[in-house]
Amino acid sequence: MQMQLQPATSLYSAAAHALARGRPTTTMCVDTTEPISPRRSPRLRVAPNGDDVEDTTTSTLTITAVGDVVDRRAAGGSNAKAKTFYSPELEPHKIAKTYERQYVVIEGVEYDVTEFKHPGGSVMYYMLSNSGADATEAFREFHMRSKKARKALAALPHRKLEEHEIVETEDGEMLRDFARWRRELEREGFFKPSPAHVAYRFAELAAMFTLATVLMAARWHVSAVLCYAFFFGARCGWVQHEGGHNSLTGNIWWDKRIQAFTAGFGLASSGDMWNNMHNKHHATPQKIRHDMDLDTTPAVAFFNTAVEDNRPRGFSRLWLRLQAWTFVPVTSGMVLFFWMFVLHPRNAIRRKSFEEAFWMLAAHVVRPAVIKAVTGYSWLASYGLFAASMWASGCYLFAHFSTSHTHTDVVPSDKHLSWVRYAVDHTVDIDPSQSVVNWLMGYLNCQVIHHLFPDMPQFRQPEVSRRFVHFAKKWNLNYKVMSYYGAWKATFSNLDEVGKHYYIHGSQRAKKFA
Repeated sequence: MQMQLQPATSLYSAAAHALARGRPTTTMCVDTTEPISPRRSPRLRVAPNGDDVEDTTTSTLTITAVGDVVDRRAAGGSNAKAKTFYSPELEPHKIAKTYERQYVVIEGVEYDVTEFKHPGGSVMYYMLSNSGADATEAFREFHMRSKKARKALAALPHRKLEEHEIVETEDGEMLRDFARWRRELEREGFFKPSPAHVAYRFAELAAMFTLATVLMAARWHVSAVLCYAFFFGARCGWVQHEGGHNSLTGNIWWDKRIQAFTAGFGLASSGDMWNNMHNKHHATPQKIRHDMDLDTTPAVAFFNTAVEDNRPRGFSRLWLRLQAWTFVPVTSGMVLFFWMFVLHPRNAIRRKSFEEAFWMLAAHVVRPAVIKAVTGYSWLASYGLFAASMWASGCYLFAHFSTSHTHTDVVPSDKHLSWVRYAVDHTVDIDPSQSVVNWLMGYLNCQVIHHLFPDMPQFRQPEVSRRFVHFAKKWNLNYKVMSYYGAWKATFSNLDEVGKHYYIHGSQRAKKFA
């Protein structure tokens, strides 16, 4: 049952409360373009300037200060929706600074995080209750194994929300059922790490490195490079990813050591830098200006407003037109090289992460040295073969990552979804019942389940995927399971369609500012 839209003044208390808890210095608006149900609160979004406010004939309330509410419909609106272009003020950390105080709500308790220096970086700003978000599931899933995080949270200024301050969302009942189902999985041992599985993963990496070296010694150069790339480097990528989520051994210290080694020696990259970027994707998959995996222009564009919504960097119509052909063999390898030689070493130096710097340096020295030792080639030739294997590793990794979500719908930057909706609507599972696919993708083919439970050991996720079907049917969720071929087809079709769009229409940003 939905309520009829009330006059502007009836929404004053909700708007005023949001502003009173953290009043922004820029204009805000309450978007009531949809009927408001008693189980849903109006969405608050920040609009740094008038050009960025959607103006419709339905009721949109502009709030310039507490008590100053204007009904834009009464003032004479327009059916035309203004196009939102990138502006630095629209970045989540910039929006956060417009609030006098910053808050997150976790399990019905409001915490003041204004002075808190979050170890995970600016991803905390994605979940501010000032903007209408609830951080309960994000905190639970990201910090399931961290006693330190719980202690830090308890030390923050906080207060329990009053009953009248808690607004039931449309997914509230579903999220409570999800929490119950999660507890059942935990009781059944699905979150319990397996030492035997960790040993197997390391034995596999050692075997693949040895096999690649034997092939190199036999002068089977292409086979050796591909083996180093696909079955050692890329699989180091899968392992470091799981170490970053603390789901390998269940011991955070050991998982971070494993991540530093596999990311550093296997991919010449920084696990810490990966975590900082990857957690932004995990918190809000496919959300514009939030998910780092979408901020990829001009190298590649995954959606039809990527050039306009991402940070301005220029772009080439011809390059984007060809991106379905260049993404795997060219762009993906190029991105890993940028990580190896610029982004990740710079991060290790800035953060004085000597452990990661050591393993990254070891990749550049020890691995070419092994090739030199078994072939007798020069240092330059040996390093060239190592570099070729790293390029191919990037192609394998990034291409497989892209099949899980880049072709799904994007989320507007000012819209908040529930934890379950993000995972179900904006990622897909790929043949979780096929063991070969599970192996090829390091269990990250179970992307929906992984987004729901990032701390769950990933080898357990295929079974959880099978069980999730019942939960999805119960709550009428659009749980998508694709074939391996279907996921590749969807990925390349999307790249081709977006490329055609920009080749034909160009950038709307360029047209606006021409």
